[in-house]
Amino acid sequence: MTLYALILFLHLTGAVALFLAFGIEWAAVSFLGGATTTTETQTWLRLARLAPLINGPALLAVILTGGYLASLTGAMKQGWIPVTFLGIAAVVLLGVIVNVSRLRAIRLSASEGGEKLTQVLRNKALPISVRLRVFIALGIVYLMAAKLPFGQSLLALLVALIIGLLISIPVLLRKPA
Repeated sequence: MTLYALILFLHLTGAVALFLAFGIEWAAVSFLGGATTTTETQTWLRLARLAPLINGPALLAVILTGGYLASLTGAMKQGWIPVTFLGIAAVVLLGVIVNVSRLRAIRLSASEGGEKLTQVLRNKALPISVRLRVFIALGIVYLMAAKLPFGQSLLALLVALIIGLLISIPVLLRKPA
């Protein structure tokens, strides 16, 4: 096995782990939105806590191995690379700004229960954030495969974001229980 093959394997493994974490997060957030008791909320919060333990190291592995692979192949000069960095920044910012604050609010409200807990559980920002991050990440995977010039890469990432928004419509239309 060559070093290149090993790094490529680690890159792909990191990407798979990242999507595994997104799946766990999507499920936990979906079930949190339907939780009706403090016990249910705490159960789904425990599941939600797994996602950052996976997606942090996975994202780091993807960035480091991807940077190494791009430098070896000369891809750093291609247009899709800066767009990929924009996408990664968007995924990280959404995760930090929306997910961290919303999950913290849920954790704090879980101990109190009642109407405050119900209110924070019904907030739509968290499920929308998860959907947008998943589709931005899928857009990045597309960019890695297609290796488009900058303008087309930006358009492809924008399309991925729009698909994420469209997938979020059911969340936006959902009536509070």
